[in-house]
Amino acid sequence: MTRERLVTITLFLGLVHVAGAQENPEFRPLFNSNQLLELSIEGPLEQLTRERRDRPELDGVVRYLDSDGNEVVLDVEISSRGNSRLDICNFPPMWLNFRRGQLPGTVFAGQNRLKLVTRCKAGNSYGDYLAQEYQIYRAYNALTDNSFRVRPLLINYVETEGKASTNVEFAFFIEEDWEVAERVGLELIKVTSLQVAQLDTMGAALLSLFQYMIGNTDWSPIAAPPGETCCHNTKLIGSTDNEGGRVVLPYDFDQVGLINAGYAMPPAGMEISSVTQRRYRGYCVLNADLDAAIQLLNERRSEVEAALSVPDVRARSARRLQRFLAKSYEYINDPRRVQRDLVDDCR
Repeated sequence: MTRERLVTITLFLGLVHVAGAQENPEFRPLFNSNQLLELSIEGPLEQLTRERRDRPELDGVVRYLDSDGNEVVLDVEISSRGNSRLDICNFPPMWLNFRRGQLPGTVFAGQNRLKLVTRCKAGNSYGDYLAQEYQIYRAYNALTDNSFRVRPLLINYVETEGKASTNVEFAFFIEEDWEVAERVGLELIKVTSLQVAQLDTMGAALLSLFQYMIGNTDWSPIAAPPGETCCHNTKLIGSTDNEGGRVVLPYDFDQVGLINAGYAMPPAGMEISSVTQRRYRGYCVLNADLDAAIQLLNERRSEVEAALSVPDVRARSARRLQRFLAKSYEYINDPRRVQRDLVDDCR
C-alpha cells in the first residue's frame, strides 16, 4: 500500500465521528488525532522475526518529524507480542517500550509501552486484512467511548544488523487499557473471571450485537484463558468500589467474518464451519437491552458504514465487506431472525 493511498485512507477516516470522544490532556496527544503518523523503527528486526516465539527484548530507535519539521529520535525496546499471530504470521505484532524520560514534548508524551499491529505476511490480501481490522476499531469507536482508540501509521522498518534493508508498511497503534479507563473515568479491573450479572448490561448487549454483526466468535466477556486475567480478547474496566457495572473493551479482530482472512477459523466447539457464519454469543440476561442496542446501531449506521468504507482497499475486498455488513443490518432489523438467532439462542 503506497503512501498516497494511506494518506487518502486516513484523511477519510478522520471525518468519521467518534461517539462523544473526550480528549486526553495535551500531555498525552497520541490518540487525540486520526492523522497518519509517519515514523521509522530501526533495530534487529530479522532477529525479532526469527525469535518471535521467545519474545526477545531488543534495543531499537524510533524516529519521526515533529510539526516543525525537526527530527525526534527516541530509544525503544522492541519485543514480539500476541498468541495465535506468533504462529500464523511471518512478521509479528510488537510491543514498543519507550523511555519515559525522553517523551515529554513529543507525540508519545504520557505513554510508556504501546501495542503495534503490523501486517501479518506479504501480499495485497494481508494489507487489506490489516486495513480492515483498523476500520473495525474505528467503527466501534463510533458506537461508544468504551473502546480502544487507534492511530494509523506509515512505518519505515530499518534493519540494523545483518543485511541492511528498509520496508515501508501501514500499521497502527492501539490505546492501552489504562488509558481508556482514565479517559472514561473508570479503573482497570484485574480478575480471572466474573459473573454475567456483574456486567453493564447495555454495554454488553451492544458489544454482543456488534460481535455478531462482524462475525466474531473468538471472544468472551467473563472468562480468560488459563493463566491470564479476564477476559478472552477483551479487557475490563469499572469502579473498584462497585462489583457491578463492569464494562467490556473488545480487541483483536483479525479472525472475524467481516474480514474473512485466509487463516481465520472459528473456535473449537462453536458449531459453525466458517467465520462468515454469524453466531450470537450474548447472554440471556442481556435480552432486555437488545432493542436499545439495535436502535443505537441503526442511529449510528452512517458512521459505522463510513468507518468501514475506506477507499483504496482492494475493490473486491471492499465490496465483500460491505455486503457482509449490509446483510448484518438486514438481520438485526428482521424481528423473526432476532427472535430466533439472538433471543432464543442466547447463552
